[in-house]
Amino acid sequence: MEKIAINIYYSNSLEISGNLEEVFYGIEEEGLPWLVTGSDEKDSKVLGNIASQSSKLGVGIGIGVDGVTLHHDKLEKYKPLFTFPLSSTKETFRMLGMNGARLIKGEPFVIPKGGK
Repeated sequence: MEKIAINIYYSNSLEISGNLEEVFYGIEEEGLPWLVTGSDEKDSKVLGNIASQSSKLGVGIGIGVDGVTLHHDKLEKYKPLFTFPLSSTKETFRMLGMNGARLIKGEPFVIPKGGK
C-alpha cells in the first residue's frame, strides 16, 4: 500500500545532509509524514513535479543540483511554488518543508526573512 506522505525526490548526485535535512525537520514540525526517493534526474523543478504527481497529498519537494523546489500537482512542471538555491540557509530549507505541510493543511505560508 502506498504511504500517504509528502514525497521528496532528490538527485542521486547529491548527499542529503546538513542544511538540506532541515526540509525534513520542517515537515516533521508541522506533523506530517514524508517519503524520500533518489533519482537520476538533476533538475529540482522536474524532481518536485514528479514528487507531487506521485504523492497522494499532491505536494512534492525536489532537491536537485540547481536548488530545492516545492511543487503542487496542479502546477505546470516548470512553474513551482518556491525554488531556493542550495546555498540557502538552514532556516530557509526548514521553512520550505513547513510550507509544504502547510499547503496540505490549508494554513498560511511562513516566509523566510531575508531569503532569496
